[in-house]
Amino acid sequence: MVLAHERAFETTFRAHYPTIFNAAYHRLNNLRDAEDAAAEVFSVAWRHRAEAPVTYTLPWLYGVLRNVVGSEYRRRERVSLHDDDHEEAGAVVDPGSADAAAAAADDARQVRQAVATLELADRELIWMAYWEDLTREEMSVILGCSPAAVRVRLLRARHRLKVALDAQNADPGPRQKKP
Repeated sequence: MVLAHERAFETTFRAHYPTIFNAAYHRLNNLRDAEDAAAEVFSVAWRHRAEAPVTYTLPWLYGVLRNVVGSEYRRRERVSLHDDDHEEAGAVVDPGSADAAAAAADDARQVRQAVATLELADRELIWMAYWEDLTREEMSVILGCSPAAVRVRLLRARHRLKVALDAQNADPGPRQKKP
Protein backbone atom coordinates (compact mmCIF):
# COMPACT_ATOMS: atom_id res chain seq x y z
CA MET A 1 0.00 0.00 0.00
CA VAL A 2 2.84 2.40 0.83
CA LEU A 3 4.40 1.85 -2.58
CA ALA A 4 1.08 2.63 -4.28
CA HIS A 5 0.85 5.97 -2.42
CA GLU A 6 4.42 6.80 -3.43
CA ARG A 7 3.64 6.00 -7.07
CA ALA A 8 0.49 8.14 -6.95
CA PHE A 9 2.51 11.01 -5.50
CA GLU A 10 5.24 10.63 -8.14
CA THR A 11 2.66 10.57 -10.94
CA THR A 12 0.98 13.68 -9.55
CA PHE A 13 4.28 15.46 -9.10
CA ARG A 14 5.37 14.78 -12.68
CA ALA A 15 1.98 15.78 -14.10
CA HIS A 16 1.32 18.92 -12.06
CA TYR A 17 4.62 20.40 -10.88
CA PRO A 18 5.06 22.64 -13.96
CA THR A 19 1.51 23.99 -13.62
CA ILE A 20 1.86 24.63 -9.88
CA PHE A 21 5.29 26.22 -10.31
CA ASN A 22 4.03 28.52 -13.09
CA ALA A 23 1.00 29.50 -11.03
CA ALA A 24 3.25 30.30 -8.07
CA TYR A 25 5.59 32.31 -10.28
CA HIS A 26 2.75 34.39 -11.72
CA ARG A 27 1.52 35.18 -8.23
CA LEU A 28 4.87 35.80 -6.54
CA ASN A 29 6.94 37.26 -9.41
CA ASN A 30 10.11 35.76 -8.00
CA LEU A 31 11.80 32.58 -9.16
CA ARG A 32 13.10 31.46 -5.75
CA ASP A 33 9.82 32.18 -4.00
CA ALA A 34 7.93 30.27 -6.71
CA GLU A 35 10.26 27.28 -6.33
CA ASP A 36 9.79 27.38 -2.55
CA ALA A 37 6.01 27.67 -2.88
CA ALA A 38 5.79 24.75 -5.34
CA ALA A 39 8.01 22.67 -3.06
CA GLU A 40 5.75 23.48 -0.10
CA VAL A 41 2.63 22.49 -2.07
CA PHE A 42 4.12 19.09 -2.86
CA SER A 43 5.43 18.73 0.68
CA VAL A 44 1.85 19.11 1.92
CA ALA A 45 0.72 16.63 -0.75
CA TRP A 46 3.37 14.16 0.44
CA ARG A 47 2.16 14.48 4.03
CA HIS A 48 -1.40 13.74 2.83
CA ARG A 49 -0.43 10.86 0.54
CA ALA A 50 -2.47 8.34 2.53
CA GLU A 51 -5.61 10.22 1.44
CA ALA A 52 -4.87 9.74 -2.28
CA PRO A 53 -6.39 9.75 -4.88
CA VAL A 54 -8.72 12.51 -3.62
CA THR A 55 -5.76 14.57 -2.44
CA TYR A 56 -3.92 14.48 -5.72
CA THR A 57 -6.30 16.47 -7.86
CA LEU A 58 -5.19 19.69 -9.52
CA PRO A 59 -7.91 21.69 -7.74
CA TRP A 60 -6.70 20.38 -4.37
CA LEU A 61 -3.12 21.35 -5.23
CA TYR A 62 -4.32 24.82 -6.27
CA GLY A 63 -6.10 25.17 -2.93
CA VAL A 64 -2.86 24.38 -1.13
CA LEU A 65 -1.03 26.82 -3.41
CA ARG A 66 -3.47 29.60 -2.54
CA ASN A 67 -2.73 29.05 1.15
CA VAL A 68 1.03 28.95 0.57
CA VAL A 69 0.96 32.11 -1.56
CA GLY A 70 -1.21 33.86 1.04
CA SER A 71 1.36 33.01 3.70
CA GLU A 72 4.11 34.40 1.48
CA TYR A 73 2.19 37.64 0.93
CA ARG A 74 1.79 38.03 4.69
CA ARG A 75 5.49 37.30 5.22
CA ARG A 76 6.41 39.93 2.66
CA GLU A 77 4.20 42.47 4.38
CA ARG A 78 5.77 41.74 7.76
CA VAL A 79 9.31 42.27 6.52
CA SER A 80 8.36 45.07 4.10
CA LEU A 81 10.11 43.58 1.11
CA HIS A 82 10.45 45.80 -1.91
CA ASP A 83 10.45 44.82 -5.53
CA ASP A 84 14.23 45.21 -5.84
CA ASP A 85 14.65 41.51 -6.55
CA HIS A 86 11.51 41.35 -8.69
CA GLU A 87 12.13 39.16 -11.69
CA GLU A 88 10.26 40.19 -14.79
CA ALA A 89 8.38 37.42 -16.59
CA GLY A 90 8.93 38.43 -20.19
CA ALA A 91 6.90 37.31 -23.13
CA VAL A 92 8.49 34.79 -25.47
CA VAL A 93 8.51 36.27 -28.96
CA ASP A 94 10.33 35.69 -32.19
CA PRO A 95 10.50 39.28 -33.37
CA GLY A 96 11.47 40.29 -36.86
CA SER A 97 13.24 43.36 -35.58
CA ALA A 98 14.47 45.08 -32.45
CA ASP A 99 11.47 47.43 -32.65
CA ALA A 100 9.05 44.50 -32.61
CA ALA A 101 10.84 43.00 -29.61
CA ALA A 102 10.74 46.31 -27.76
CA ALA A 103 7.04 46.78 -28.55
CA ALA A 104 6.21 43.22 -27.41
CA ALA A 105 8.18 43.69 -24.19
CA ASP A 106 6.43 47.00 -23.55
CA ASP A 107 3.00 45.45 -24.19
CA ALA A 108 3.78 42.55 -21.84
CA ARG A 109 4.99 44.99 -19.16
CA GLN A 110 1.81 47.07 -19.49
CA VAL A 111 -0.41 44.01 -19.18
CA ARG A 112 1.51 42.76 -16.11
CA GLN A 113 1.24 46.20 -14.52
CA ALA A 114 -2.49 46.39 -15.23
CA VAL A 115 -3.08 42.89 -13.86
CA ALA A 116 -1.13 43.84 -10.72
CA THR A 117 -3.60 46.67 -10.04
CA LEU A 118 -6.57 44.28 -9.94
CA GLU A 119 -7.99 42.76 -6.78
CA LEU A 120 -6.54 39.34 -5.89
CA ALA A 121 -9.69 37.47 -6.99
CA ASP A 122 -9.56 39.11 -10.44
CA ARG A 123 -5.80 38.50 -10.75
CA GLU A 124 -6.29 34.82 -9.96
CA LEU A 125 -9.01 34.47 -12.59
CA ILE A 126 -6.89 36.18 -15.25
CA TRP A 127 -3.84 34.07 -14.36
CA MET A 128 -5.76 30.81 -14.36
CA ALA A 129 -7.53 31.53 -17.64
CA TYR A 130 -4.74 33.08 -19.69
CA TRP A 131 -1.36 32.20 -18.20
CA GLU A 132 -2.17 28.77 -16.83
CA ASP A 133 -4.69 27.82 -19.55
CA LEU A 134 -7.18 26.19 -17.18
CA THR A 135 -10.67 25.37 -18.41
CA ARG A 136 -13.74 26.93 -16.81
CA GLU A 137 -14.54 23.54 -15.32
CA GLU A 138 -11.10 23.29 -13.68
CA MET A 139 -11.36 26.85 -12.45
CA SER A 140 -14.83 26.20 -11.02
CA VAL A 141 -13.56 23.27 -8.95
CA ILE A 142 -10.59 25.30 -7.70
CA LEU A 143 -12.75 28.30 -6.82
CA GLY A 144 -15.68 26.28 -5.48
CA CYS A 145 -18.32 27.68 -7.82
CA SER A 146 -20.12 26.70 -11.02
CA PRO A 147 -18.60 27.08 -14.50
CA ALA A 148 -21.30 29.68 -15.21
CA ALA A 149 -20.15 31.70 -12.20
CA VAL A 150 -16.56 31.45 -13.44
CA ARG A 151 -17.68 32.74 -16.83
CA VAL A 152 -19.39 35.75 -15.25
CA ARG A 153 -16.50 36.46 -12.87
CA LEU A 154 -14.01 36.19 -15.71
CA LEU A 155 -16.10 38.53 -17.85
CA ARG A 156 -16.07 41.09 -15.04
CA ALA A 157 -12.34 40.61 -14.40
CA ARG A 158 -11.60 41.15 -18.11
CA HIS A 159 -13.68 44.33 -18.04
CA ARG A 160 -11.74 45.62 -15.01
CA LEU A 161 -8.47 44.70 -16.75
CA LYS A 162 -9.55 46.66 -19.84
CA VAL A 163 -10.37 49.66 -17.64
CA ALA A 164 -6.93 49.38 -16.00
CA LEU A 165 -5.19 49.15 -19.39
CA ASP A 166 -7.19 52.10 -20.74
CA ALA A 167 -6.24 54.13 -17.67
CA GLN A 168 -2.57 53.29 -18.23
CA ASN A 169 -2.75 54.29 -21.87
CA ALA A 170 -4.63 57.51 -21.07
CA ASP A 171 -2.05 58.61 -18.49
CA PRO A 172 0.22 61.04 -20.36
CA GLY A 173 2.86 60.86 -17.65
CA PRO A 174 4.59 63.90 -16.20
CA ARG A 175 3.58 67.12 -17.88
CA GLN A 176 5.95 69.90 -18.71
CA LYS A 177 4.79 73.49 -18.47
CA LYS A 178 4.92 75.46 -21.66
CA PRO A 179 7.01 78.64 -21.46
